[in-house]
Amino acid sequence: MFRRLAAALGGLLVLFHLWLFGSQLLDGRLTELGPVLRWLMAGGLVAALAGLHRRGASLFKGRKAISIWLLAALLHGPAMAGAGSAYESPALAEVVTALVQIAAASVTLGLGLTLLAGLRRRLLFLRLVIARAVGRRRPRPFEPGRSLVSASRPPPSRASLAF
Repeated sequence: MFRRLAAALGGLLVLFHLWLFGSQLLDGRLTELGPVLRWLMAGGLVAALAGLHRRGASLFKGRKAISIWLLAALLHGPAMAGAGSAYESPALAEVVTALVQIAAASVTLGLGLTLLAGLRRRLLFLRLVIARAVGRRRPRPFEPGRSLVSASRPPPSRASLAF
């Protein structure tokens, strides 16, 4: 069920971008260098995602996938900024500012929580290491009265060691 929904949403996204490319082509906006470069970069990002899929890697998890999606988000930035000029919306700048503030606060909070979790894990690990080192005394291998488990015969008696 979820795969069908994800495939349908992905198909709609592809159709929207094909419609957008066609409308820009028919309007003559692809004679400018900026939109052409953005479409070429978009093609490169699609090729990178296809390469990840071909290798069997996840398209949403991992450093490479996240970096590709971040580049795609950056690629949409000029398109979003240009959309405000067509509609003459004065509230667009406020919305963008609010979104940047929310994103910055979320990233800061996430990094802080990750740092705290790492510190807690490290402190817990150090406590376990110290407890293990202090709690157990390792026997010396040649203490009198002890024999090695893998020895073929018992150790010599104390009387035979005296001179």
